[in-house]
Amino acid sequence: MQPANSFTDSRPGTIVSALKAAIFLGMALAAPCFPQPAHAAAVRFYGDVLLSRGVEKFVRDTGGGEAVRQALAPFVAADALSVANLEGAVGDACQAGRNPCFPIRPEMLELLDGFNVVSLENNHALDTGGTGVERTAAALRRRSIIPLAGKKASALVETGGGTLAVLSATDVVNAAGDRQHLVAADDPQLQREIRRLKAAGTVVAVYVHWGRELIAAPTERMRELASRYVAAGADVVVGTHPHVPGQTACVGGRPVVWSLGNFLFDQKFDSTKKGAVLQCEVELGKLSCQLIGHETPRGSYLPALAAADWLASENAELAACKPPVTPSWTGRFGRSAKLKRLVQVPEGTSGRMSRLELYDLETGRREARTPPMPIRKVQPVDLNGDGIKEVMLIQEIFSTFDREVAKRVYLYSFEGSFHALWRGSALSRPLMDALFISRRNKKPILVALHKDETFLKRKRGTNRRTVMEYRWNGFGFSGNGEKPAPAGAALLREHNGKVDFVRDKS
Repeated sequence: MQPANSFTDSRPGTIVSALKAAIFLGMALAAPCFPQPAHAAAVRFYGDVLLSRGVEKFVRDTGGGEAVRQALAPFVAADALSVANLEGAVGDACQAGRNPCFPIRPEMLELLDGFNVVSLENNHALDTGGTGVERTAAALRRRSIIPLAGKKASALVETGGGTLAVLSATDVVNAAGDRQHLVAADDPQLQREIRRLKAAGTVVAVYVHWGRELIAAPTERMRELASRYVAAGADVVVGTHPHVPGQTACVGGRPVVWSLGNFLFDQKFDSTKKGAVLQCEVELGKLSCQLIGHETPRGSYLPALAAADWLASENAELAACKPPVTPSWTGRFGRSAKLKRLVQVPEGTSGRMSRLELYDLETGRREARTPPMPIRKVQPVDLNGDGIKEVMLIQEIFSTFDREVAKRVYLYSFEGSFHALWRGSALSRPLMDALFISRRNKKPILVALHKDETFLKRKRGTNRRTVMEYRWNGFGFSGNGEKPAPAGAALLREHNGKVDFVRDKS
């Protein structure tokens, strides 16, 4: 790990932590080095998760966690980053006076595979003592999950819509001394951190443990805190702790969900058997969020998608609350060690053209600006493993090669000046989508989804697809393998290191 205040991981889909001059509560942001999903289309926030007490007994009585994994799979296997709140901490013995107490056996963390970010900022984080938070965070990192824990409670993750910043805090503790180990929801440093991350990221999400148990309505304190977060630059505020799903609001033009309720828990009240997942994504320069309802049957601990749409009014409110956001990515884009912010700026009102602008993250000074281009995808990528990011664009451009306007892969560099490294036709076949995948200790591979036809023998209207891998050789791409892809596939997404296919909704 590099020194605090200078760490940046140049691989797509990894945390970009400890931004220059970004010290939170006197400690550097967490910066573990493991792959994370790149270019997920959305982020999903889940409610409270319990891995002890009744859930642990259920797993033990059923001979393992397979039933739980199958129940969670339709949620976490979606085309999204998954963020959850874990109640409890790894350890065997509870601290004196902790009741209820949720000690977690390390093997129970296997049930979190598929989640990407897990918050430990809650009133049960210290159930097994001050070292319990550290043990739990370390165990999550070993499972390639980003922990938001203790004073290291924020992270930046690259997504398909730009850089997502997630900050976690708690307004609820079980003992007065707990606050010194956690990030308090009303700490002024939290607002300063929101401002810093907003200068670096596309979307800033505050994921906060607050409110009163079994009470769905927000308190005046919750309203006040949400207003503070939005004023500091938060784009969305998501709450946990009440164990029942709460109302929604549009605060300063930003979506707020007061409580998501339980996701995986053992409480038996009917009201605690309902919960919601909040899904947010960037669409045409705006943040769009909606709730997905789920229910856990009586006598069960397994959530399932709700049969009835009991969140219609909440979703109507969220649909009317779509704040503007600017897709941006943070990293090194030249020989300088200073971090830069790459911004995609719409050009005109049609949504067809945009330009890229590069800013110094410290000073805010613009250093480069491209001409308007018909950009359909942006992905910063370190092609050569030198810590400097190039930029892959998919553009819709006319070519004399096939004499049509179509998607084409282009590679650019901001080193020295903005210039093209490679101008593609559509690689080996007509292109649907492309995505660089980074693998540990290896140079990234370009995975491309093609129509199952050649430029010489066209099959107009075919829904058959082919996927190919390409390796960058410094001058161009070399094809490496060709496999059939699902018919009708239109887009590629990376989820937990694997490529998923998104079908054409039409």
